[in-house]
Formats: sequence, C-alpha cells, structure tokens
Amino acid sequence: MESNDWKRLEIVERRSREIAEEFGLSTTDVLFEIVSSQQMLEGMAYRFPTNFSHWTFGRDYERARTIYEHTGGGLPYEVVWNFETPQAFLLESNPFALNALVIAHVWGHVDFFLKSRYLQRGRVFSDIASEARSAAERFRGYEERYGKDEVEKFIDAAMSIEWHQHPDPFFEEPDEEGARERLIRQERAKLERALDFHSQFKKPETKAEIREIEKRLKRLARKTPPEPVYDLLWYIIRKSPLPLEAWQQDVLSVVRSQARALAPNRKTKLLNEGWATYWHVRIMRRLFAEGVLDAKEHGVFADFHAKVTRPLRHDFNWYAIGPALYEYAEERWDRGQFGREFDECDDPAKKAYWDAKTGKGREKIFEMRSFYSDRMAIEQFFDADFIRRNDLYLYTQTVDPQNGDIVDVVAERDPEKIRRILKHLFVHYGTPVIRVEDGNHNQRGELYLVHEFDGFELDPSYRDRTLENIHELWGRSVHLETVIEGKRALCTYNGRSVSVDTGGSAADGLIEL
Repeated sequence: MESNDWKRLEIVERRSREIAEEFGLSTTDVLFEIVSSQQMLEGMAYRFPTNFSHWTFGRDYERARTIYEHTGGGLPYEVVWNFETPQAFLLESNPFALNALVIAHVWGHVDFFLKSRYLQRGRVFSDIASEARSAAERFRGYEERYGKDEVEKFIDAAMSIEWHQHPDPFFEEPDEEGARERLIRQERAKLERALDFHSQFKKPETKAEIREIEKRLKRLARKTPPEPVYDLLWYIIRKSPLPLEAWQQDVLSVVRSQARALAPNRKTKLLNEGWATYWHVRIMRRLFAEGVLDAKEHGVFADFHAKVTRPLRHDFNWYAIGPALYEYAEERWDRGQFGREFDECDDPAKKAYWDAKTGKGREKIFEMRSFYSDRMAIEQFFDADFIRRNDLYLYTQTVDPQNGDIVDVVAERDPEKIRRILKHLFVHYGTPVIRVEDGNHNQRGELYLVHEFDGFELDPSYRDRTLENIHELWGRSVHLETVIEGKRALCTYNGRSVSVDTGGSAADGLIEL
C-alpha cells in the first residue's frame, strides 16, 4: 500500500464508524492491522493471533497455504476477534476498495460482539487473547520437560472432546456435592409428602413408588455425578482416576476455556456473518454517495461483493443466506406478516400480499441480533417461502445420459426435512450431545457416557477414536451408550480395543434422575 492509501484508509475507518453509529450500531475502538498473507494464514489456522502449538493448527495452516500458493485463493479477506478490544486483520494484498469493504464489514461484527447475548457470554470466561499467549509459553515449557509427543498426544485427546459442552451456553456446572444435596432434598421432600400428605384430588403414592424414592435416595448418596454432566472436560478435570498431573490439568483447562469462549461464535455464525454483510453493503453505499470512494473503486467493490455472496448449491454460503435472512425478517415485520391473525390465515394469496404497514422490520432485526441463536432463526424464518426464495434445496450430482454432463438435481425439497437437517448442523455444528451418566460404573471407576440420539448415528471411526482419546484422559474403561442401525448399543474401549454390544443397554439399571 502507498502512503496515500494509508491516509485514505484512516478516513474510511473514521467515516465508516460514524455511519455505522448513525445506523444505530454500537462501536468501540478496534485494532486494525494490515498483515501479510502468512500472518493471515496463521491467524486463521491458530484461532488467535498467538496460541499454543498443535499439529491440527499446523495442518490447517499448510492446507490453506498450499491452496493459496497454487490457486491464489483460500485466504479470507479479513479475520476479526471478539476480544475486549476487538482486533482485525486486513490483507495487504487486498485492493483498496476491498479493504474499505472489510472495515465496513468489521463494524457489523463489532456491533454483534457488543450486543449479542451469546457473544457477550463468550467474553466473560477470560481475557482469551492474553490467556492464549500465556498458554503458548507454558506449553513450550511442558514440551521441553515431558517431551513434545507426550504433550501433543494429551492435547489431541483434549481437543477431540472440546466441543462437548452443555447445550445451554449460559449453564454453569454446579459443584457436585451441592448438586447431590439439592437432589437428596428433593427426593426427601417427595418421600415426606408421600408419607404425610393426603388429598382428595391426588392418589397417594403406592408402596412401590415409595420404595423407588427410597432406592433413589440410597443411590444419590454415592452416585457420581449425581445428575448428568454434559461438559466432558469439566468432569474429567475434576474426577479422572489417573490422577492428572498439574500440567495435564492446565492443558485440559486451557483447551476447555478456549472452546467455551469460541462456542457462542459457532452458535451464531449465520447471524453474525449475515449481520456484518447486511451492514457493510449499506455503509459502503454511503461511502460511495459521499465521495469517500470513487466510481472505479465501486466496480472493484461490486465484483468482490458478488463473489462473496454468490449462491452455492453444494455448500452453505453464510454471506448469502445470512443477509437474506435479515432482509426477509425485515420485510415481513415491515408488512406485519406476523402474529396470530397472520399465522391463522389459510389463504395463500392473501398472505402473499399481506401488508399492514407496521414498519417494525428494523426493530425486529436488531432484536434478532441481540437475542437469537442460529437455531432460533432457522426455526422461525426458514419456512417454505424463504427456502424457495434462496434455493435452499438439497442437491446431488448425476450424469446426464444424453450428453454425459454432470448436472445438479434436487434430492430433497421438503421444507420440514431441510429445516431439521439445518438445525442439527448449526446447533452444535455436527457435535453430538453426549452426557456423563456414571463416573464409577461397575464400581470400578469406569466412565459411562450416553449419546442423546437425535436421529443421526455416530460415525464409527470417529466414535471409536474418540473413545480411545477419552480413555487417555480417564485411564480406565470407557463405555458409550448409543444407537447403531436403529438399535440401542453399548460401545466400550478397555485400553486395547473397542467392543460393540447390540444386545441391549448396560445402563438399564442406572437411576433416572
């Protein structure tokens, strides 16, 4: 970049921030850095500007670098982090107009960082940027002391289950003994009501029900965990029978902390990228109208924007579907296409032309930015009309028998099925929900996990490798109750091999809490 470009970019940064604020977006100071392609690749692959070393980060870096060096593609135009002071990388090889677009795009992200309750949650765990720098230094020390292979193997195991967190990102796992006391109080209260309370409106508990309550009380006194735990790393850090050394606990804690800080981004990626794209278009229009950017640069902007937002049939383009989602919601709420009267209308033509001129569209999309997750947005707005407008059908490829060309054909167009698949993909990004049911299974300190089956079976190779990784952290046999070919099954890794029993659940006798 030439010196004049630097001065102009400062003007773009200042004026685009002012325009963002005029639109009602929240802003704060942002650290913008113009970086080389290598720095951009490192920032993208290592999650943060500086982080601990791991082979998966190196793998992602080498993959992206190879694509970039051979095709010129594969690089993001920007990377932005939700730090206390947000930090953004702009690529030095970007044309000036593209970096102006990126700055406008970042202001949309910053507003989302500041106002989304999910992204706010991601910042409360720690100063993640400082923690990542500190962890990088500590982990190098562990490698020198215990050997690189040993440390990397342990990080492997931790990262294989880092996304297995509680489905509610606002949930905090309670102290085990506190949870035990609470559950015991609840069961004792049930027992006291059963023995002392008589009502003409309720049948008294039977002797069998009273015996069941007494049985649960006995089991609660010794069961670990007293109620299911979804944060696997949290439980392993506290309860692993190995026991874990201090450096191992540190590794698990850092991996867990980073995953907890990043998990809200995963739950809102569609909304976050859509919000930034929605607003960069409007901010750029103002910059062109005010003469901050010229007509030639408008052509560069239009070309890159079209590339970023082009529809994709075999992939999900956040930058196309995201802004379309906000525009769809804005249109509907401006026209009053919501509420009981609209929902109960069974005349398709009347609903299509419904316009109560309520003008609440902008208010609605700001509400979505603040309080919605991707799942909520998909549930409410991915109806048949939105799916049709955005061609969100599931496609497959086949060979045209007449000319031999490969053509796309619709494999699924049912909106309910498409919405179900998308919700599964974007709620946990393909991570199955697994809970710790028993940390002392068979009274031998074995770990018993349960897969909360949602219609999607586990990939066998991924499942078995993950069981091995969990065994690395737990040190004793690990069991996983799941579904295979429609039947309940128990998979066990005993330190040597994985066995699969489809003869029924070994957890039938476990207490239901």
